[in-house]
Amino acid sequence: MQPAIITMIHLRPATIDDYKSIASLHANNWQHTYRGILSDHYLDNEVTDERIKFWKERLENPAVNQITIVAMMSEQMVGFSCLLLNDDEQYGTLLDNLHVSIHVQKSGIGKLLMQDCAKTILAKASNHKLYLWVFEANQNARTVYEKLGGQHIETIDHDNWDGTKAKVCRYAWQDVGSLLTNN
Repeated sequence: MQPAIITMIHLRPATIDDYKSIASLHANNWQHTYRGILSDHYLDNEVTDERIKFWKERLENPAVNQITIVAMMSEQMVGFSCLLLNDDEQYGTLLDNLHVSIHVQKSGIGKLLMQDCAKTILAKASNHKLYLWVFEANQNARTVYEKLGGQHIETIDHDNWDGTKAKVCRYAWQDVGSLLTNN
């Protein structure tokens, strides 16, 4: 089943017209994954509007180093990634967001997006390093990043969007070329 899904996926650059779909996927994933990390009030009442505002602004006025890609399957968005190239002198490019729709997770779409990020970094960044932040409590994502060769560098306290605090882990890849091998 998984290879069939991957062959049906089309990756393309995000446009301003994608902001509502990206925001909806983003909010749905947070509502599903971040219970106990972010407040229930925020997840139930604020996250959708906040993510719409966030993505509308981000896609209308992208940073010069921002690259946002959407994964499409049968005209429906099933995932997206957002890179900030050359974000950090030591760690390289920041993978600011990577989300796959709940109903197609574990199908290989996340890995496909990660590989696309690696190709972009190899082609456009000044170094071939990648890093990201993930909530310590998000064990599923942490397991995926470790399986893909990410190294857990540090864990720090993070001020969340809803006023709560949680621990986040930095994962890093010293050379994103490793993401293009068969992991």
